[in-house]
Amino acid sequence: MHPIATDRNALLRIVEGTVSALQTPDPSSLVAAVATANVLTAEEVEAQRDAVVNALENSARTLRLHGDLVSMTPTASAGAIREAPFIPEDQVLSLMQSAIEEFMPENSLATAGPFDPTDPGWVSVAWEKLKALFRGKHKFITHTSLNSFQLQLPEQATVALFSDWGTGEETAKRVMRQIALQNPTHAIHLGDVYYSGTEKEIQHRFLDILDAEGPSPASCLYLALNSNHEMYSGGHAYFELTLKTRFHQEASYFNLRNAHWQLIGLDSGYEDHGLKDPQREWLVAQLGASGPRNILLTHHQLFSPFESRAFDRKLHQKVEPLLGKVFAWFWGHEHRAIVYGKHKGIHARCIGHGAIPEDVPYGNPRFTDVPILKVDERQGPEGDNMHGFALLRFNGSQLHVSYIDELGTTWFSEDLA
Repeated sequence: MHPIATDRNALLRIVEGTVSALQTPDPSSLVAAVATANVLTAEEVEAQRDAVVNALENSARTLRLHGDLVSMTPTASAGAIREAPFIPEDQVLSLMQSAIEEFMPENSLATAGPFDPTDPGWVSVAWEKLKALFRGKHKFITHTSLNSFQLQLPEQATVALFSDWGTGEETAKRVMRQIALQNPTHAIHLGDVYYSGTEKEIQHRFLDILDAEGPSPASCLYLALNSNHEMYSGGHAYFELTLKTRFHQEASYFNLRNAHWQLIGLDSGYEDHGLKDPQREWLVAQLGASGPRNILLTHHQLFSPFESRAFDRKLHQKVEPLLGKVFAWFWGHEHRAIVYGKHKGIHARCIGHGAIPEDVPYGNPRFTDVPILKVDERQGPEGDNMHGFALLRFNGSQLHVSYIDELGTTWFSEDLA
């Protein structure tokens, strides 16, 4: 991922410099640059300038309050250093990171001069990305009946679950190569293409890697859940490019089912860490089926020993009354691999370790009431945490789950039946 975009202090300088450029006493050059690039009309620039400046100033405030610098983790090779990326939970900052990568591609860093936020070329690119603030969200696709979005799961099926994977880095490629070696019948991404799920990022960091390294779509059905990072650009590329064009997936939620099991994917990203209506009424209907055991899939977590337990989040509020009908739940968002002890009556698993580097060990849990059965804190080949995925093997009423890393090692396995 882009070195500049991973540095919090550098990002702060760029945001502040961009604000200064937008507030220049002579705005004619800005208007001309943006209008010439066919990004926005002069009238739109003038109408939206103050709103953009306010948004950037708020994000700069977020950066100043973020805390320590991003960590630098030594890798396994000759003292090399891998920089842990700064991945903010902030739409404007994520859009700025996307703009940086487009304005200054990684392969141009060796010859590029200093990054100048007042450069009219940069201002045009930043404006193009920040249009997402005014463009709004893609229309949410809803069911027309309570039987909508139901897909057939074979009695014998192999389902690969991976999350927070859309970085395009070598570690993500290694994870996908290991998934391909398992010959899955289904591959489901639980969300997050960085930094803001733009069309270019989804194409190059997600779809191109699947094409090059993943199982053949002739033998493997791909599905993808929505997430906060896809929605930072409004979800347009996710809904139009990933779902509609490439995966031929009807909506951002689905039920992959047979007589014994239901894998129910939900959209917790359109409404951040929530459950956009009318998903709940559809979910109630799916959980009402007699016979199969229900496994939920979301991007966001229901609880965590390391982060907020999310008790005040809409996802928790809407789903908690239904947990008596939920057997297991796999999620991402938190960039770790955690097998929880049974909690709130369910088998919960965090598999957000698809590609984003984190320092290991993770330290003491903040919420000790959340039981941890197993957590992977091994160091990976690049010095940060090991990355990987979960493999679910269905055989009638039996379910075997393997947790496999980017080197092909199964670090934990279990029978969930």
